[in-house]
Amino acid sequence: MFTAIAMFACSANVRAAGGSEVFASNCIVCHQPDAKGVQGIYPPLAETVGNYVKLKQGRAYLAHVPSFGLTGVIVTNGESIDGNMPPLSQLSDDDIAAVINYILTKFNQRLLPADFKPLTTDEVHGYRAKPMTETEVHNERAALFEALKKAGDLK
Repeated sequence: MFTAIAMFACSANVRAAGGSEVFASNCIVCHQPDAKGVQGIYPPLAETVGNYVKLKQGRAYLAHVPSFGLTGVIVTNGESIDGNMPPLSQLSDDDIAAVINYILTKFNQRLLPADFKPLTTDEVHGYRAKPMTETEVHNERAALFEALKKAGDLK
């Protein structure tokens, strides 16, 4: 079972940290310093999520996971992981954009489209405007994977 542990809360009065700092203080415990996760327990972020940004719904999904959490069985790199990632509600729109862009550019360069544009704070704010349940985010993942398969971006 995977569980993200938010180690530090961000105050609304504190300027958003850079993506590497947000990753280090909120994601690294589960997803590890190399973003490869822990086999069977915590899914990898490295070399797995870069192609999601080829579709608008993939950009939204990447913002929804840390914002609203994710529960249920996921398959990544052929491995099923049954778990729960709670929402990291202490993160601001700036923090979410920064950490997603960090994960994409640091650990997923090979998968990014040539015309990749980093997520903006305003974009993330829009994606977070309508709250979702962890189950709805899980269902969104399934729909994203179907769309990626149809686009030829997923095997």
